[in-house]
Amino acid sequence: MQHDRESLTPVPRDRYGFKKATQNVTVNQYDTWNEGYVEYLARRRKKWMALMKQYSLPTEKPTRFPPKSDKVKRYIRKGIPPDWRGAAWFWYAGGPEKLAQNPGLYWDLVEQVDKGGLSETDREIIERDLNRTFPDNNRFKPDPEPGSTSTDSDDTLLNPETSILRSLRRVLQAFAVHHPNIGYCQSLNFLAGLLLLFLDENEEKAFVMLSIITTVHLPGTHSKVLEANVDMGVLMSCIRESMPAVWAKIDDTPLLNAGPTTTMTAAARLPTISLATTSWFMSLFVGNLPIETVLRVWDSFFFEGSKTLFRISLAIFKVGEQDVRAISDHMEILQVIQTVPRRLVDPNALMETCFRRRNGFGHLTVVVAAEGSERVVGSGLVTGTGG
Repeated sequence: MQHDRESLTPVPRDRYGFKKATQNVTVNQYDTWNEGYVEYLARRRKKWMALMKQYSLPTEKPTRFPPKSDKVKRYIRKGIPPDWRGAAWFWYAGGPEKLAQNPGLYWDLVEQVDKGGLSETDREIIERDLNRTFPDNNRFKPDPEPGSTSTDSDDTLLNPETSILRSLRRVLQAFAVHHPNIGYCQSLNFLAGLLLLFLDENEEKAFVMLSIITTVHLPGTHSKVLEANVDMGVLMSCIRESMPAVWAKIDDTPLLNAGPTTTMTAAARLPTISLATTSWFMSLFVGNLPIETVLRVWDSFFFEGSKTLFRISLAIFKVGEQDVRAISDHMEILQVIQTVPRRLVDPNALMETCFRRRNGFGHLTVVVAAEGSERVVGSGLVTGTGG
């Protein structure tokens, strides 16, 4: 009766309800890192409290935050207090304005879904992915009751669907109706699920944020006709310019190496490694980085925009540079690049690599296209990528 014994042992979980242990991080490694990080969070909270008071803003469940400035950007890069995080994301991403533009839109869409407005295909795929969303988080999949002997087949009977999963279903269904060019695609469940987790299950706000991610920050990335290749072309150009030794290892597309001014376009063949990096962008690193590190990336992403994803991607390649340079087989390199981020349990170390003044990646700049969506180019790194 091994299952009985296991069910009596509480699963070690982090401050957000995620299991501490993953395939790449042990409970001991997590606890060792977290000991110092708890003190770090306390120090940062004091700084944030002072900043909020400076702007005469409330510090109890705040919904408004200081205006954007270089100082606030530094604070954001060092992490938003965990319990303020969802509200700060919503504020800095332009959530209140977006919500005000279409009051009641979300609930109208929910009604449309109830009246049969959702395609059967999207409905089926959403249902399939619902229970695959954060099975390691106790809000999505609670621990079995002590003494439970449930099996997978009767699990749903003993553990009824949680409220956050019901919210997630509605958000994804409403989104699919409102954005027919996207409908539903894999990774949206994780984006919406994490938003719900940090927005206190506010479905309307999660829906707005999902729309902002997919139409403002990453237009085309989640479309039925995927345009992620444009971003991957830009990222590969950045790697080639900033880390030529790494590029020499990952480049298995000689046509792209025609000359120093060659720009990688969406039509160009991309290196094998882009299989890994495409998923980074589509999921905003959920499932690729440990959860605390993902949250720190999202802090900057919602404040600074999509250039954050390019910067963090380059930082991951920088962290894994020695490992990549030590091997030659392209599939081995792909494996290394998939594994490296999953071990980055300390977000401060990754953010330091990303934003340090010497050999960092804070110089990537953004060009805003005419329709208001973002496209990233490198300052001195990439030319001709277009808007």
